[in-house]
Amino acid sequence: MDSTSIPQTYKALVASEQDHQPPSVQDLPVPTPGKNQVLVKMAYCPLNPSDLLSLDGFYRIQAQPPYFVGLEGAGTVAAVGEDLKKPHKVGDRVHVHHIGGLREFVLIDSEEVTPVAEDLSLKEAACHIVNPATVAYMVSLAVRGGHKAAINTAASSALGRMFIRYCKEKGVKTINTVRQDKYIEELKALGADYVLNSEAADFEAQLKEIANKEGATISFDAINGDVPEKLLRNQPAGSTCYIYGFLNGGTIMDLMNVREVGDGKTIRGLGYSTYIDEFKQRGELDKFYQEIHPRLKTIFKTEFEKEYTFDNILEALKDYKANGSRGKIMIKIN
Repeated sequence: MDSTSIPQTYKALVASEQDHQPPSVQDLPVPTPGKNQVLVKMAYCPLNPSDLLSLDGFYRIQAQPPYFVGLEGAGTVAAVGEDLKKPHKVGDRVHVHHIGGLREFVLIDSEEVTPVAEDLSLKEAACHIVNPATVAYMVSLAVRGGHKAAINTAASSALGRMFIRYCKEKGVKTINTVRQDKYIEELKALGADYVLNSEAADFEAQLKEIANKEGATISFDAINGDVPEKLLRNQPAGSTCYIYGFLNGGTIMDLMNVREVGDGKTIRGLGYSTYIDEFKQRGELDKFYQEIHPRLKTIFKTEFEKEYTFDNILEALKDYKANGSRGKIMIKIN
């Protein structure tokens, strides 16, 4: 893409400077890449729970407005600057891992984009780090901790399905919870060892029997509220429950806290930014890319409930906020 085809302005989703206020779509000047920077014309960006938190004032890395939204996506390199630490050229298709994917153009350091494999579409390439890295990290905790089985709530979600597939590959049994019977056989076909309806009258009795039989001493919860205590109540002594979401209450602080609940049982938060920073500090982020990216069509595949154009981004956000647990939403940017 030559400079004559790059517009002077572009549209971006921008969070309000006041917390908990509606976002807006703004026209901004297209920046010029500087040292070690590339300009990416975004093609797709998924909505993630972290985006809703960003809109409410959390996960804001930028020191000053405009506050951009979105953590991942995919697009095409439109322009490059000088002295790139990682080589990219105009026209390259790339994965983007950067605050602010929900805009038409992203200016980004060269090491924050990675090449998209030829067999992947840009849509498939867009969901390449948030859910996959979360699942990879959770499963690594189970494997490194020697846990024979893990409990997985909200198992019908895109992340929950990834977790089932990856645990199957790593030899960790899964005890999965859903709220509707219609998902039970579907998830078993994916490789789930057990699928329980958490609305059933005998749910806790079933969970306790299976968790103790299989030695499920670790659990991962996306729901929060009273669910972590309910899980641990039916897990063996010494178990740990990791909270990574709050579909049913709680706050972002729950992702940062540690609580002891007796019998050697612990509730711990699992925040995305915390373990991504940990990967970066240990120089292991590229290792995770190498583990994840080649399998975005298989183990780490994301299925989408809906797709919106960027012109309808505000409508998409309302839909996601109201129905986010039903499935992923993809935004077609360009």
